[in-house]
Amino acid sequence: MQPIFDIDTAQLRSVGKVQPTAGWHMQTHSHDHWEFIYFLRGRGSVNLPYTTLCPRHYHLLIFYPGLPHAETADPLDPEEIIFFSVDVAGAPPPGLPVLLADPQGELRWLCERLYREQVTYQILTPLANTYTRAFLQLLERAWQATPSPGLDPVDLAVQYLVTNYAGHVSLKTLASLTNVTPMHLTHCFTARIGTSPIQYLKCLRMEAARQLLATTDLQVNAIAQRVGYADPLYFRRVFKAVMGQTPSAFRRQGPPHT
Repeated sequence: MQPIFDIDTAQLRSVGKVQPTAGWHMQTHSHDHWEFIYFLRGRGSVNLPYTTLCPRHYHLLIFYPGLPHAETADPLDPEEIIFFSVDVAGAPPPGLPVLLADPQGELRWLCERLYREQVTYQILTPLANTYTRAFLQLLERAWQATPSPGLDPVDLAVQYLVTNYAGHVSLKTLASLTNVTPMHLTHCFTARIGTSPIQYLKCLRMEAARQLLATTDLQVNAIAQRVGYADPLYFRRVFKAVMGQTPSAFRRQGPPHT
């Protein structure tokens, strides 16, 4: 893959932190620059065109210029994040993943130093720009690797699920993709994420369905198909079991106010 960034031109624009807040929400917006969000802890959901991502701790979100996105903290486990924006020449290639795992903590180390520089000096220092360029170099290395450096079976499974939740996904498929047995993947996934791969898949689908019910006029049957359920009746049962009400009742009630 050709380099994405002209790293020598990179300039840090801003950096900050969001502390865990159950009601935190950011409406749909986009930027004329690159934005990076690193999850220190907690969980959230990010709505992108045609998909919803559910990042957790040690995940990095990448929003390239012009990409619309909305962000919502998990009310039961709200996120703590470092965010920063960068002016840098370069364009994203087709299929660029916007969610990456960081199991070795290399990106986290740089994100924390960027934030510390800003808090300490209240200006964008030359050292902060050095950290920024190092961050971009590591990010390009992660994109170019197959699989990305440090991605273990759990990270690979999460990345696959968040980008393919609407398709046919089985535990056997995930295990094959990650080169481990289904039993081993389930054990490692549950230990790290707190739930099984199939339950995580269900949560991704239900979050996507919730967003479609709240923001579109699509019929429930069409939403079921869009989030991966061929049987609308089964989709209704799953939605009610997870959300506590039917899809139609959820739509009538409207989304909760934040």
